[in-house]
Amino acid sequence: MNYTIAGCITQYGVDDIRPYVESIEKSGFNGEKIMLVYAVSTDVIEYLTKKGWIIFQSELQEHIILQRFRDMHVILNQYKPESKYEWIIWTDVKDVIFQKNPIEWIENNKEFTRLFAFSECIKLKDDPWAVVNSGTTFPLEWHMGMQDQISYCAGTIVGDKTYIKDLFLQIYHWSKATANPGQLSDQAAFNILIHLEQFNSTKFVKQEQGFVTQLGTVWVKGNELPILEPTPIYKDGKFYNQNGDEFVIVHQYDRDPKIKQELKELYK
Repeated sequence: MNYTIAGCITQYGVDDIRPYVESIEKSGFNGEKIMLVYAVSTDVIEYLTKKGWIIFQSELQEHIILQRFRDMHVILNQYKPESKYEWIIWTDVKDVIFQKNPIEWIENNKEFTRLFAFSECIKLKDDPWAVVNSGTTFPLEWHMGMQDQISYCAGTIVGDKTYIKDLFLQIYHWSKATANPGQLSDQAAFNILIHLEQFNSTKFVKQEQGFVTQLGTVWVKGNELPILEPTPIYKDGKFYNQNGDEFVIVHQYDRDPKIKQELKELYK
């Protein structure tokens, strides 16, 4: 089984992506690493290349939040055609660090699935942002039961290459045909698609299963919103679940200024 980490950036400097890149290196991950880049400096490209990343360059024609899914679909459609067993670890970049090598967790949990969706530990109807973002872009689905579902994050997705590239194309198309074009609806589309028959091999992963903690809800807003899982434990620059297991990925750490500074220092 082969594994590839994939990300996408625009207008970031080296310091913006350093925690992401350095944390992956420190994790011991030895698979491929690909980065879709738009408007970035030569310094960024040289830094990524030196760190072993394969670079794909493109031009932005619309908002990166949407176009990234279209362009990554095209890349994955052409990427390593000889490899029948390729898994893609798709993440945001600026607000993500890897605490552990992701391969072991995936190997231990991928039986009977081709796609992992990772919980934000809150129902969509209980997240004020999602009420606007999902509720106004897909009102039909919202009122037919979407609002009662748990929110899953479009910034951390893991899946079989064939499955995930098709998902990305569908996210792009659904996001272009919403009832509220003023909202960037990639995550809303993702939360509909993973419940459709086409993607019925999706495994829905709780935070406490240890792959990723989405700090934007469980840490930053844990005392404000009806969170469905425990607040993660933070100790000596690491995040743990209630069993004391390090999370593989920490997402949205930059929403806490103190944590952001500590982690940037750790990976500088």
